[in-house]
Amino acid sequence: MEAAQKSSNEQSQTPEHPPVVTLIGADIPPAYLDDAEPSPLMDVAARFWSRVLTYVRMALAAVLVLGYPAAIVLSHEINDHPVVLPKTSNWASIEAGTALTLLGRELTGPGWVSDRSGWHPQSRLTALPAWQDGIAGGLSDYTGLLASLTVDDSGLADEDLDAASRLLAPAAGVMAVPRLNAAAEALQRYDGRLARGLAEPASGVDVFDSKLALYADWAVDAADKLKKQASSADAWPASSEDITEIYEARARAHVAHQLILASLTAEPNLLSAEGATEAADQVFFSWRRAAEFKPLIVTSQANTGTIFADHPATLSFYMTEAAEATRSLRNVLKPPTDAALSVASAG
Repeated sequence: MEAAQKSSNEQSQTPEHPPVVTLIGADIPPAYLDDAEPSPLMDVAARFWSRVLTYVRMALAAVLVLGYPAAIVLSHEINDHPVVLPKTSNWASIEAGTALTLLGRELTGPGWVSDRSGWHPQSRLTALPAWQDGIAGGLSDYTGLLASLTVDDSGLADEDLDAASRLLAPAAGVMAVPRLNAAAEALQRYDGRLARGLAEPASGVDVFDSKLALYADWAVDAADKLKKQASSADAWPASSEDITEIYEARARAHVAHQLILASLTAEPNLLSAEGATEAADQVFFSWRRAAEFKPLIVTSQANTGTIFADHPATLSFYMTEAAEATRSLRNVLKPPTDAALSVASAG
């Protein structure tokens, strides 16, 4: 049996039965083979496309590495320009219009940082959140004071101003934009009631003196906090606490400066006393200097001054000067009585 299989295999490999082999392309014309060669133009295009893809990958890498830090820097937007109300605006209260402008340009400009998601570039900022907290906190104090000075026949504080004060107060962990929009609506309702004669404006020297006392308290409080920061060097060139205190103080100074201007624009006769104009000029200068204090890079080295300036100490001095100028204007508008002078000298 094995011999028969062996004989069969040998017969299949004999020249009479050669293996079947198919030659592919043996009969293709030479012209077709020439056309099948790679085109030089397509080869250049392929190399060009490969380079384009390489450059695109490099650009994406650059955006990821450098774009996000650049976006952080560009999102830092401090608007300390003076408030200029349009001549066509019909504000019954210039102060209410100024307050709404200060609030509105933060909401429509950089946006409110505390509401940003964790991935947003603004969520990495320190100065802008402190600035916006200072703006909102200052307006909250101001509207709260104005509410207490604007009482109805029952002796109750104005409801719209009181609501605006509560809504403007900074609150951690709560969405700010809905609250601030509601506060703006409350201020607009108050101004509308003033325009229709449904509310009495708080005016006069006594009211203005109360506002100046509030602003002086802001300056003293900010100066104390900045002085404390100036006595420490927790980080180099400055700590986040240094930056926070500086920008919050700047914001309070900006609010005070603009509201003082608004009050005197609405009631220019407040400066009728002798020496009041000169005292007011000093107030404007001192508050504006504090509000526009903007070093390129905040530094704080515990009063050494060896290499860098101590910006908390500098702004603390400016705020102290603003407090003193505000007190001087108060003394000109309402000179202290003999009894008050004797109490002050005894203390």
